[in-house]
Amino acid sequence: FDMLLRSCLYFFLSCLFFHTVVVLYGAPLIESALETFSLAVLLTSLTTLRCLCVLGPNIQAWIRVFSRHGAMSVWDTCLQITVACTLIGAWVGAFPIPLDWDRPWQVWPVSCSLGSLFGYLTGLVAAPAWIHYHRKQLTYKCK
Repeated sequence: FDMLLRSCLYFFLSCLFFHTVVVLYGAPLIESALETFSLAVLLTSLTTLRCLCVLGPNIQAWIRVFSRHGAMSVWDTCLQITVACTLIGAWVGAFPIPLDWDRPWQVWPVSCSLGSLFGYLTGLVAAPAWIHYHRKQLTYKCK
């Protein structure tokens, strides 16, 4: 029960963290707070939730996995790749927002949400491909 409670707390804190980061990157603070928080929940669901399912609420394991050479298993490598692709996708998704095209998908945060979903799907394809291509070079250190 303690792990479930800590996982829920980490999920909520991750939502607040992503919301803060997105606002610091220029999202409207007051006018579109619900939309911004919805993007934060989406990013949390695509990144933090997967980490909670694979690693649990163990902060040391998270630090190990996301440090430079911290992957100790194929699952860790998959987490690294999919989380990075998701966050890069959300960032790239923000590029068309300032363009003056007045398209429905340019409304905040539609393009960032689509970018994060596209990045996540790209990560789901890229991770197994990367692991397969580098399978001979992969040597996971066990503690």
